[in-house]
Amino acid sequence: MTDRGPIFIVRAGGFGPLPAVFKRRAGERALWGAFEQEGLPVELIGAPQTAVPLRAMIGLFERCARELDDRAFGLDVGFEMQRSWGFGLWGRYGALAPTLGSAIARYNRTFRAHASGGKLELIRRGCHWLWRHVRQDLDIPTIQHVDHRIGPMVALAREFLGQTWSPEWVEVSYPRDPEAHVMEDRLQIPVYFGCRGTGIVFRSEDLSARKIQKPVDDSKVITLREVVAEAVLSQAPEPARSLSAIVALRLLDGHTDIEGTARMAGLSVRSLQRQLLENGHSYREIVTVARRARAVGLLRETDRPIVDIAMLLGYADHASFTRAFHRWLQCSPSEFRRRGHRNAAA
Repeated sequence: MTDRGPIFIVRAGGFGPLPAVFKRRAGERALWGAFEQEGLPVELIGAPQTAVPLRAMIGLFERCARELDDRAFGLDVGFEMQRSWGFGLWGRYGALAPTLGSAIARYNRTFRAHASGGKLELIRRGCHWLWRHVRQDLDIPTIQHVDHRIGPMVALAREFLGQTWSPEWVEVSYPRDPEAHVMEDRLQIPVYFGCRGTGIVFRSEDLSARKIQKPVDDSKVITLREVVAEAVLSQAPEPARSLSAIVALRLLDGHTDIEGTARMAGLSVRSLQRQLLENGHSYREIVTVARRARAVGLLRETDRPIVDIAMLLGYADHASFTRAFHRWLQCSPSEFRRRGHRNAAA
């Protein structure tokens, strides 16, 4: 396998309504199949804060569009996203700003709380201001994922500028393709292709516009500290941070094999092991940490039988899980659950 550069991580909330839109059009079985083909557990649908490799998210967008033969699939998903982006604390933090300009500034400043790699920026474009997302070029098709960013940007602007507002033009980061006229017809505004990033434009006076309606949840004050603290595995060094996220994701399906993790990361097994060793880590260590965290969560938050938890964590049997758990916390899983531990290290 040829290694494919940095491992970028995003939150599963970035899928937006993709699962619902695809299920509505293709059925539940097709949805499960699409997730499986991308190596993603369907449990992600109910876990928007889970870290996901960007390549896998992009792959799911492209796969769903191909199966539906719908060039406008990504665009439709983006425009079905709920108000305020809906991306957890990060989305709400920006949407609660008093003006459109300050909301954009908040999103730009805290983008890392949503994704690693790339940035949001606001730049002058003649007499307009362009708000765009810029990321490193990837060696995979990205049209659908790029298009889905347009809807949330427009939705945020409409909270300040009114529901009939539309940008004078849109810029996208990919070259014009033979089916581009489909998304142009859907947008009914000019689209410029092959740009540095993907974004929408505003007039200068738009940035000072205040929110039209009072937010429903404005009684909840969200601080910058909270948003930064929520960032994806922000305290772990690379590459352990990104690889830990992938291991935890695959553990939702009980998978712990290094081959599958390397494949999802876009690395060879040898390269993955080398990168970890160069930074003082091992794959076994990362799997152990992820298993322990998930074991503690399942024992605290569910009534699942311990033998089921062992299987979910990829252990061959109850006894193997019990021995491992005792090494971690010096008690058995049943003792941990019985004592009602609240502060075990996860």
